[in-house]
Amino acid sequence: MNYGFNKIAVVGLGLIGGSMAKTVSKRTDCRVYGFNRNQAVSKKAKEEGALYGIIEEDADFDEMDFIILGLYPDACIEFVKSHIAELKKGAVIVDCCGTKQKICDALYELCKQNGLYFVGGHPMAGIEKSGYDYSFDGLFDNASMILCKLNQSTGDSYDSAYDEVYKKLKEFFLKIGFGYVKESTPAEHDRVIAYTSQMAHVVSSAYIKSEACKTRYGFSAGSFKDMTRVAFLNETMWTELFLENRDCLLREMEEFMEHMKEYHDALENRNEEELCKLLKEGRLCKSADIQGEEEQQKRQQQEKKEQ
Repeated sequence: MNYGFNKIAVVGLGLIGGSMAKTVSKRTDCRVYGFNRNQAVSKKAKEEGALYGIIEEDADFDEMDFIILGLYPDACIEFVKSHIAELKKGAVIVDCCGTKQKICDALYELCKQNGLYFVGGHPMAGIEKSGYDYSFDGLFDNASMILCKLNQSTGDSYDSAYDEVYKKLKEFFLKIGFGYVKESTPAEHDRVIAYTSQMAHVVSSAYIKSEACKTRYGFSAGSFKDMTRVAFLNETMWTELFLENRDCLLREMEEFMEHMKEYHDALENRNEEELCKLLKEGRLCKSADIQGEEEQQKRQQQEKKEQ
């Protein structure tokens, strides 16, 4: 099944783009074409069966029904702007970037003016490694796919078509293994992702810099690995994401530092009662978080039954 997307182009064959290509090729009957600045990667992906063909060798952009952008945010914007005249009218474009406001502001109206449909996307999946060689079919299994539905639903023909495109995308991403499609706005996405993703990377990067890390061998277990896993990151990409989401991330960092000062002061003052209270509050917050996650999973299962 292809949901009307007979030919799909994946632009950027890194971890996310490469995994998209492998997953879509294996789990649908769409023909997947790749476009990557390093042609050796494209050729390897074709040889391995992740791609049906390579853009500009086996097909052109004006044949593509659906384009998945696996690039950094600024590169996504530049790609669409520089190729917009080549793209097929009615084609759908979804990015996979970790921030949404800037890219949605830049591309939604541009695509609308040119007869295309842009939907901001963010697959909530990944590993600490990057690049095509680490991509795999299955990366997105049971993950959440965030889609930013941007049209105003005014009732005109474009908005009606946009609504249908959005429905097709939801079905498509569920088909290839995502467990849930979360509808959001760019502003909500960037505010929440600053907490759920970006803060984790900042804290992990700062935490690993302790001098104690040099002598930790034999003294560490699961908690250390959990805290430091995402310190192994792509600094070029995360620098761009942090700066684009600067205001939201700064708010989260400031709140985190306020909480850290509470623990610091309780410990410095040997305030056993206050320290115990703070730790209990954290435990109860995590308990509520687990309950919320379980309730969300139940809602997802019910939604799937109703589809």
